[in-house]
Amino acid sequence: MRFDNINLLRAFAAIAVVVYHVIEHTNWVSFPHGGPWVIFRLGWMGVDLFFVISGFLITYSALLLYRKTPATFASNYWRRRLTRILPLYLLTMTLWIAFCWDGFFLQDTRDWVWQLFTHLTFIHSFWPETHGAIDGANWSLALEMQFYLLIALLIRWIDRTPGWLIWVIGISIAWAWRATMLVLYGHGETFTLFLHITQLPGTLDEFGAGMFLAKYVLAQRDKAINQSWRPSRQTLGWLAACLLAGYVTMKVFWAGGAYWDKAHMVIFWRTLLATALMCVLALAIYLPQVIAMRWMHPVDQLGEISYGIYLWHLFAIQFAAGISGITSLQTLVVVLALTLLAAMCSWHYMEKPIMEMAR
Repeated sequence: MRFDNINLLRAFAAIAVVVYHVIEHTNWVSFPHGGPWVIFRLGWMGVDLFFVISGFLITYSALLLYRKTPATFASNYWRRRLTRILPLYLLTMTLWIAFCWDGFFLQDTRDWVWQLFTHLTFIHSFWPETHGAIDGANWSLALEMQFYLLIALLIRWIDRTPGWLIWVIGISIAWAWRATMLVLYGHGETFTLFLHITQLPGTLDEFGAGMFLAKYVLAQRDKAINQSWRPSRQTLGWLAACLLAGYVTMKVFWAGGAYWDKAHMVIFWRTLLATALMCVLALAIYLPQVIAMRWMHPVDQLGEISYGIYLWHLFAIQFAAGISGITSLQTLVVVLALTLLAAMCSWHYMEKPIMEMAR
């Protein structure tokens, strides 16, 4: 079963992050604060959407792989995951050190060795001095890789455990973690609190939402084969859930005021967001897979290169920042053009060929 529509969500998430960072880096005060465009001021939610998508796709594919060949699961799983993540990650790391971090190897040896060690082992999200230090957006890749490890270690338990229970456990861990981090770091700088709140335990409600959906879709997949399951009912149900969850989530958000100053927002709100995003993902799955049609091909391609968009866009922002007299809108045009060009090149000439060789 293919889920072509997910590329639509990947494309939106990646572009939302890019626009959000341009707004923030250029202090784009005139960018709309209301109406449909305000979604890009909330572009940081694109990372949350990526977490939910990862929870679904990684769990779904891992369970299929495990059920098909349990004996060779680990080797097949890690070959697929590493060939997808490592090549572009290592390339962008190298280029960032070479062109965007002046004097990287001139600092104390212990400092640059520590940076390389933490980034190569995907633990750079743990410390302030390494979190986002090399190509800032890749802090989330540490969480992704940690989640991959969690799936590999718990695949047998995940296979036999109901999806709802997995999600409930994930929510409980996330709430407990975020509450503890709020007590420990809630009176310091916002970045310090953000760093600790967003460690893997604090995002398990988002990854868990995707895991729940993966188990649900797998069960419905079998039901569709065996009991003439009617997907139209699923579509209407998920559409209603999407509208309701989205309305409640954003109503609470807008009423919450300053997010980081409210304990209930820090601890609980992202579970609402995870629920809404999971419903959006489910709707994309159960709608007709129209993104694969020819007229939707450009959007489909944006989804395919979304990983590259995510890792290249800060390079483009740094380049645009060096152009004197450029406006925020012009910066956005330059950043999008350079990012898409770099992402398309890396996808067609490196990422895709490596993935095909590893199959």
